[in-house]
Amino acid sequence: MNTYRLKIKPQSSFLTPWQADTIFGNLCWIIAWHEGEDVLKEFLQDYKNGNPAFILSDGMPGDFLPVPVHLSLAEQKSEGFEAYQKAKNLKKVAWLSPDIFESVRKGNLEIDYPEEIKTFRAFTTLHSSINRITGTTGEEGSLFELSEYTVEQNEISIYLKIRDGWEEKVSLFFKYLSLTGYGKKKSVGKGAFEIIRELEPFDKFNDFDGANAFMSLSNFVPAKSDPTDGFYKTLVKYGKLGGEFTFCGNPFKKPLMMLTTGSSFKVEKTIKPFYGRIVENIAPVKQDVVHYGYAFAVPIRIDI
Repeated sequence: MNTYRLKIKPQSSFLTPWQADTIFGNLCWIIAWHEGEDVLKEFLQDYKNGNPAFILSDGMPGDFLPVPVHLSLAEQKSEGFEAYQKAKNLKKVAWLSPDIFESVRKGNLEIDYPEEIKTFRAFTTLHSSINRITGTTGEEGSLFELSEYTVEQNEISIYLKIRDGWEEKVSLFFKYLSLTGYGKKKSVGKGAFEIIRELEPFDKFNDFDGANAFMSLSNFVPAKSDPTDGFYKTLVKYGKLGGEFTFCGNPFKKPLMMLTTGSSFKVEKTIKPFYGRIVENIAPVKQDVVHYGYAFAVPIRIDI
């Protein structure tokens, strides 16, 4: 697998965070609509068999990269007020510049406390539901809130590991996605984006002498054979079916616990390009629906 970076520019606010599993779900609908369900089933079977066509990272703000979970935990093991204060400050840091990230990736934990980086900005908008009979608003209880997001850099980077021969297809899938929009409320213009830089080779995540662990650039679900000695945080994902399945009667997936972006694990042997797995039997009314749970693995060094 070769590593690439794709850069997009949001043309509106978005309601759905740019997380790898959701991006993958949107791309699966693109495949179903443009190539048919049989092609999609064959495509997903490779993922179930551990032979994915491509691996996705979460969408990153500009060129910034997420903080490894073990960074602040390393400071907590040190003694003294200064170490405590540094660990406390590092807990507030979510993103690192490429240079600092590379330094941490190579095992250097003695970094200067980064200044606050403005990345994703969340805000709430107020809306009013429409009475389908009268076509008016203003009834009691008709107001509701929506959480929306923008990115301060006005650019989002998505990193991909692509199997040979799939580069053109992946590029085409994203072009189709840019025409339909991403995530919730795309029918009213939310999640609109344009591709400002096509797939380009990216070599900043290459393996190096001394690497003994991997860090994930996406939320993921570990496979049984994945390493367990590491540092991680968890979240519970409450997924929802998209596309035509939105109207299936019960569009909700089962709650799924995932390890978060930035989680890192020590590896005894060769570091693989990805870890994790596809989760099956996730949607009660659609047995063939799966959930993407692969980790975009970046080789790192951990000495703690």
